[in-house]
Amino acid sequence: MTTRNKNAVLGADGRVLGTRAETTRNRLLAATAKLLHEQGVLELKIVDITREVGSSPATFYQYFVDVDAALLALAEEATQDEVPLVAHFEHDWGADDGLERAAAFIDAYTKFWDDHNAVLRVRNLKAEEGDAAFRESRSRANLLVIGAMSKMVEQAHADSRLPESINPFVTATAMIAVIERLLTYRTEITRRGASAVAQRETMVALVHRSLTGR
Repeated sequence: MTTRNKNAVLGADGRVLGTRAETTRNRLLAATAKLLHEQGVLELKIVDITREVGSSPATFYQYFVDVDAALLALAEEATQDEVPLVAHFEHDWGADDGLERAAAFIDAYTKFWDDHNAVLRVRNLKAEEGDAAFRESRSRANLLVIGAMSKMVEQAHADSRLPESINPFVTATAMIAVIERLLTYRTEITRRGASAVAQRETMVALVHRSLTGR
């Protein structure tokens, strides 16, 4: 009996894709991401995606059952770029250089968000609307960082820097929600008088204080 590689890339019919087919799939995903950024999800059509790569809708359906399937694949790719962010929590932010470590995390998360902005916003929107697949994708991605943040709050409990009434998981979840919302509305916040530097420094201070109690 043949065992399928869990990391294998599959077509719409469940077959394992070869190198050439995987290249075509990646081109379709790149075109989807480009048009999503330029036009938004409401204007995203399969015929436009395939025209972008010089192909046909029939080719698209060999790899994805619909546009949402392609968007979900892009969301999963974004999750892979979120994995390295966990490394920012390997050292205790409660030490003297904690604020600098928090700033490095905010800068890294901001770059991650900007690199995948359109996809992440669609993922979150569809998750909020109740789409189970997108909710699972968002949860799987956010839990990577939330788990690491939670451990930092637990350490602050152990060091008596935060009261036990502060729940680690709730605190970490709140921090991710705050960061995502602030990054989403940066342009509007700037119009209200807060510079990009002020927004960054505020996020750094909020996250550092909330996770460490310092």
